[in-house]
Amino acid sequence: MHAVLLNEERLDLNSYYPHAMIRSLIITLGLLAFMMPENLFGQYCNPFELEETDFQSETRHVKVNVDWYPGWREYKEGEALYPDLLPPLEKWDHPFMKDNLPSAMHEDSYASDISNMQGPVPENATVQYFQVREKGKEFSGMCPSFAFVDENTMVTLSFGRTNTTLLLLDIEDEIKVLDAIKIPGRGHKAMELAGKKARMALFRNTSGGAYFFLSKDNEVIIPGPEYSIFYIPIRDREFEKGRMVQYDILEEIEKGDLLVEGLKAKEGRNRLTAVMPDAQGNIWYTSKMGVIGVIDLQNFKKGDYQDKGLCPKTYSFYIGGFGLLRKIEHYFGKKYDRLEDVEFYKEGMTDVEYRKQFREYFMLDPETREEIQNSFAVGPDGVYIVSNIALYKFRFNDKTKQIELDPKWSETFQESGDLIYPNDGTQKKGHLNDGSGTTPTLMDDRFVIIADNDQGQINMNIYSQEDGHLVNRMPVFEKDASACENSIVAYRNSLFIGNTYNYIDPFDFNDTPGGIDRYDLNPATGKFEKVENWPAEHVDAKTATPKMSTASGVIYVYNRQEESDDGHHDWQLTAIDYETGRKVFYIRPEFGKKEFKDNIFFMMKSFSMGLKNYDEKVFNNIWATYTFGPKNSIYIGAYRGFLKFSSDPRPD
Repeated sequence: MHAVLLNEERLDLNSYYPHAMIRSLIITLGLLAFMMPENLFGQYCNPFELEETDFQSETRHVKVNVDWYPGWREYKEGEALYPDLLPPLEKWDHPFMKDNLPSAMHEDSYASDISNMQGPVPENATVQYFQVREKGKEFSGMCPSFAFVDENTMVTLSFGRTNTTLLLLDIEDEIKVLDAIKIPGRGHKAMELAGKKARMALFRNTSGGAYFFLSKDNEVIIPGPEYSIFYIPIRDREFEKGRMVQYDILEEIEKGDLLVEGLKAKEGRNRLTAVMPDAQGNIWYTSKMGVIGVIDLQNFKKGDYQDKGLCPKTYSFYIGGFGLLRKIEHYFGKKYDRLEDVEFYKEGMTDVEYRKQFREYFMLDPETREEIQNSFAVGPDGVYIVSNIALYKFRFNDKTKQIELDPKWSETFQESGDLIYPNDGTQKKGHLNDGSGTTPTLMDDRFVIIADNDQGQINMNIYSQEDGHLVNRMPVFEKDASACENSIVAYRNSLFIGNTYNYIDPFDFNDTPGGIDRYDLNPATGKFEKVENWPAEHVDAKTATPKMSTASGVIYVYNRQEESDDGHHDWQLTAIDYETGRKVFYIRPEFGKKEFKDNIFFMMKSFSMGLKNYDEKVFNNIWATYTFGPKNSIYIGAYRGFLKFSSDPRPD
């Protein structure tokens, strides 16, 4: 089955397998692998239908409580001194993404979650709350990710219940809306916020634009919720409405639905999750139900396609077709040298029993199919995607117009099953699905790191970028209290991972074990080892990805106030020293019951988060990341908008 299936030869499966139904399923899988690259876009792109919006918001400056932790002062012999500055992280200059400002969720295409810009510090720290005042279909308004056009201009998406609004914001001083465009949203009904099960499904859905990116040429590329990818250029601090294009890729996504019975009847399952450009400028996309694809946007922009209203060519594949032989071996527990040697017949097993087992093993049912829930990472030599089954390194062959496994990774897939990571098939308390919760993290040009979904206690898995061989696999956190739904932070020879176990309902307080651990590379052994007694004291990093600022010398976490005189545990930024793991300082916006006001009807408050402690719950970031911005700032999403933390520079 050529390159799509590990360069194995094409098989006459129809004459080999004895069971007609099993034979049919195998043939479908094989046909899907061959068919997808040959079906390109031929129809015209849809014009972007503008819907006027008078977006309602309010920017509020709030009271800020800032202090140094007593343990840090004691460590510094009573002085409030800053940690040492850290050497900047050397980053690959992606030719199609900004090189000096964040333009995607995890700071860069490596998903390092490291910034060389300074974060906020106690010097004249301020907090602005950009509060969305939209009601009805535009409630709640959370902004989960941010990208920067320049030092004074930012783009973000405000997620409403039914619609989503793309915002262009002036951030030079007080945050102001420069331009706003409505794009199709995920279409949730009001009552979905009232029921816990439906509400959790809503917030575990990563589709619809959270993983957008901003190109070097200030083009916003958004994976829409309705099988569309939006291209929205920015010029002179406004959206170029005459050049906006909506790429409808439903036809391509449906090719990945061929194996899933009844998927079309369950509308909305196979949603787009993330987009990112590779080193050649191809736009890669992923969907929840395992369809990966490439849009040839660079050739499209160079030619006259856009003037004629034609779509760029698009190529899509089902991720389940890659590494197929190893997956068969993994699930059936037997080693095979060739796909022809696989025995799909078991004596005494009925057609119905075997068909059910086969579909479950190979993720052909909607509930068990190979999924992609997270974003992906891009390096100069490939695209790294993790599903709920395995980790892959892909490249696009421009001559054959096919997505291929990196040849060295293909060899590793054939030789070992390590890239199919440990997974007990359950959804951990604190995970969004039944697989890895991490976007792959690239550590310069050496390693790619994910967390798995092993039984009882997850592992951190470190692979070679060059050939995909497993370098390290080590259990993290405590047994039966271990989960990670965030990217792993990679700085030089150090890795940092936060524990999200038991972070289940963002509208509850979630009694979580929390924790953040550090692992350093031992040059003598070539292995990573846990740094004992780091951090020096407990840190609850239950939700937002920990992130580091080299110019501040600290790792920031977004967490709840540990101790409170009035019982009101506000959310805050906590800075942790890179070297010792000691808590250094915190910046806490004061949002008590008197300070915080929302403009929605009390029944909507009750439906969404409950009236009790609503003012404390509303600043939960609900798995959203935060992003370092210009001028010593951090932006972090909140239920009704976002917060901007900023300060003067460090005095030294």
